[in-house]
Amino acid sequence: MLRQHCASANAEHRALLLHGLGSSTRSWDTFLAHRPPSLEVWTAALPWRAGGPQAVPEADETDWIRESIRQIPGGPDIVVAHSYASVLLLTLLAETVARGADPREEFGISGAVLVSPFFREQTDDFSWAELPAFLDRLRLGAGEGIRLLSRKPLDSDLLSEMAEHSCAQLGPHWVVRYLNTYLRTPFLPVELVGLPVQIVIGDRDPIAPPTEGELLAGRLGNASIERIEGSGHTPMAEHPERFSLAVQQFLTTLSAGHTPAAVN
Repeated sequence: MLRQHCASANAEHRALLLHGLGSSTRSWDTFLAHRPPSLEVWTAALPWRAGGPQAVPEADETDWIRESIRQIPGGPDIVVAHSYASVLLLTLLAETVARGADPREEFGISGAVLVSPFFREQTDDFSWAELPAFLDRLRLGAGEGIRLLSRKPLDSDLLSEMAEHSCAQLGPHWVVRYLNTYLRTPFLPVELVGLPVQIVIGDRDPIAPPTEGELLAGRLGNASIERIEGSGHTPMAEHPERFSLAVQQFLTTLSAGHTPAAVN
């Protein structure tokens, strides 16, 4: 389900925003209020959203991203993807170049912004012992999402209960899909992705380790990284003005025909 926001006859760029696992299009609301004025925005409500189906028959999650891109009239200039969706977008880009196609021609996009991505370089970087920690991160992510959308402070016990309920609603189907996507990142030929990519991370992210975003930026063929100080897993909601500036700067480099600045 796609929704258009901030349509303007003066819009210079068009962006598609993709939410993370167990989240929703509401995760972008604060950013939308601070978006670059020349940016037309579309959001996609994806199957792994909060309140969505607990299971789907389709085998390839990247198909939903591909279809969302193709449904936007005129196509997006950039795709901005958060967390789980950022890894799916990365997978789509890497698999596209692996079969000899150019994402710019395939999807008509000029660049991508990956927000709080997960990425590991070696299969040995994963261990059996850390599996419970993955579930804890999902609970933490659910709690952070609830806290940020709440209009008033929530008691810690209540927040924990709400986060657990959110994870129960999400169900095991999507959790296993998330883990499978994460576990496959060492096999992605990310170094072949020449599309300009901006990676945005929060330096206090307890869910997607910032070091993984830094590693990915160094592995991609044409990437830069923006570190937002004091931010956790959702910089677009926690620091919307800083996040908006990062998006605007990325768009400016694309408009000028330049690639992003080199990774620090």
